[in-house]
Amino acid sequence: MTDPILQLSDIGKAYGPVNAARDINLDVEPGEFVTFLGPSGSGKTTTLMMVAGFTAPTQGNIQLEGKPLDPIPVWKRDIGMVFQHYALFPHMSVAQNVAFPLEMRGVAKEDRRKKVEEAMEMVGLAGFGTRLPKELSGGQQQRVALARAMVFKPRLLLMDEPLGALDKKLREHMQLEIMHLHKNLGATVLYVTHDQEEALVMSDRIAVFNAGRIEQIGTPRDLYEAPQTKFVADFIGETNFVSGTVEAVNGSVAKVRGLDGQLSTQLAEGSRAVLAIRPERLHVLGGDATGDDNNLTGTVKELIYLGQSRKAIIALEDGTEVTALEQAAQAEATALEMGAQATLGFRSSDARILADV
Repeated sequence: MTDPILQLSDIGKAYGPVNAARDINLDVEPGEFVTFLGPSGSGKTTTLMMVAGFTAPTQGNIQLEGKPLDPIPVWKRDIGMVFQHYALFPHMSVAQNVAFPLEMRGVAKEDRRKKVEEAMEMVGLAGFGTRLPKELSGGQQQRVALARAMVFKPRLLLMDEPLGALDKKLREHMQLEIMHLHKNLGATVLYVTHDQEEALVMSDRIAVFNAGRIEQIGTPRDLYEAPQTKFVADFIGETNFVSGTVEAVNGSVAKVRGLDGQLSTQLAEGSRAVLAIRPERLHVLGGDATGDDNNLTGTVKELIYLGQSRKAIIALEDGTEVTALEQAAQAEATALEMGAQATLGFRSSDARILADV
C-alpha cells in the first residue's frame, strides 16, 4: 500500500447554524479516480471547493502528499480544476487559454509552446490552437478546459460536474475520453457529479453524499451490489423496497415478512426494516411457479416495453409495487398479461435488509 496523496480528516463547512458538509473523512490513493456522488445540496461540491481552496473549512484538516493544505493559497496548491461551464477566456485563443496556467507559473515561452502542443494533442485538438472558444463545439470547449487543467501536470485534478452542460451522446463520449486520459496519465482525480450512471462508469471508488455527510464509500460494484443504507440503495440504480419488521437474525442473514436477505446493517429482531432487491434480480416465474429462495406473489399492474428488455410492475397484496426487469427473450417466455397473477423469485444473496430510515 502506498501513502495516500490526499487525506481529508473530519473536515466540515458551516454557514452559521447550517452544516453544508461535516465529518468528511477520506483517503485518496495516487492515481485513483474518486467520485463524489449525491443530490443537490448534499455537500459534494462544498467538499471539492475546500480541497481546491475556494472555500475554507470550519473544522478538520486537509493534507496533500502529507503536507497541510490550509495555509497554502489557491494559486500555489498545484491542483488542476475543471468547471461545469468551462470558464474559458473568450478573448484568448485556444492555445492562449491552455498556456495561461503555465504563464502564471513563469514557464519560459518555448517550454510553454511545447507543453501546450502536447496537451492539445492529448485531448485530440491538435491544430485548433488559433481558434477562439466561441468557434468550438461544447465538447471541444470542454476538451480545452481539460487540457488547461492538465498542462502543468498537477498533483491532483478536480472536476466539478464537467459534463453537465453536454447532451447525452456527447456526455457518454466524453466520459470515455476522460477515463482514457486518466489511465494514460496516471492522474489522481476527484470528480463531482449527481449522475449515478456517470459515477458507476468512470470511478475507481465512489463517495455517496447525503445531507452534508458521506453515507458510504466503495467501488461501484460494492455500492450497487451491497449498499449499506436505504439511501444508497435508492440513489444508485433502481431498487425495490418491501417494508416490514426484522423477524429473525441468523448471522449475516435476516428475515423480513418471511423473506430472507443479507443483513447490511446492525438490526435487532423487531426493528423496522426494508428488504431491498434490484429489478434485474427478480425472476418472473409465472402464476403458480415456485423457485429461488424467496417468492413474492402479486398482480401484474403494468408492462413497459423497452426494446431489449421489459419492465413488469407487480402489485403485492398490501399494495406495495415492485418492478422486475426481464430481457426480451425472457419476457417472451413468461408471456405475462395485464391483470394476471405472477410470482417473482429471488435469491437471499441478492437481497439486502436495511434500516427503514
